[in-house]
This record gives sequence, structure tokens and C-alpha cells, in this order.
Amino acid sequence: MIQEVYDVVGSFAMGRIDLHITEEIKQTVLANCKAGKYASFGNYTIEKVEDLDGFKFHLGNGEWVMIRASGTEPVLRVYSESSTQEKAEAILQACKHTILA
Repeated sequence: MIQEVYDVVGSFAMGRIDLHITEEIKQTVLANCKAGKYASFGNYTIEKVEDLDGFKFHLGNGEWVMIRASGTEPVLRVYSESSTQEKAEAILQACKHTILA
């Protein structure tokens, strides 16, 4: 049955990392997201941004990465979705490298 779903929508994998950072860095990253300062994460070009519950960056081919701040601690939660687990993890690492540079 799950294969029937994959046949219709395609396969996908998700990833998540929690970045334990200072409150100052957290606020800087969020300000950069709000100001549209990120055009890409590594080789992944941002095509569209949604800011409903954090910042969701659409990267093309159905891939995306989302940055959400914890409301109770200095943590950024970063989520990704791609066609494979390896790509989802690569997107997470590219995003982490960019926002913490």
C-alpha cells in the first residue's frame, strides 16, 4: 500500500538538526531570514520563501529546508525534505554552514 503512495507522490526523506547556539546568534539568523539575506544554501538555490511557522525555503525539485526558532531556549531547529536521506542530510549541512558562517 505504501508503494502505491510513492508511485503517486514519489519517495521522500526528511532530516532534522537542532542547533544549540547563543540567543544573539539565533536572533541574527532570524533577522537574516526575515530580511531575505539568504539566496542559497551551498549549491541549493532558494526559489521561494514562506514564513508562516518559521522560514521555509523551497529549493526546487520538491526539496525544502525550514528554520524554526525554539521559543523557550537558544535553539534553531532545521528541517529538510528531499528525495533521499543523503540529499536531506546534505541540505541540512549546507543550511547550517550558511547560517552559522
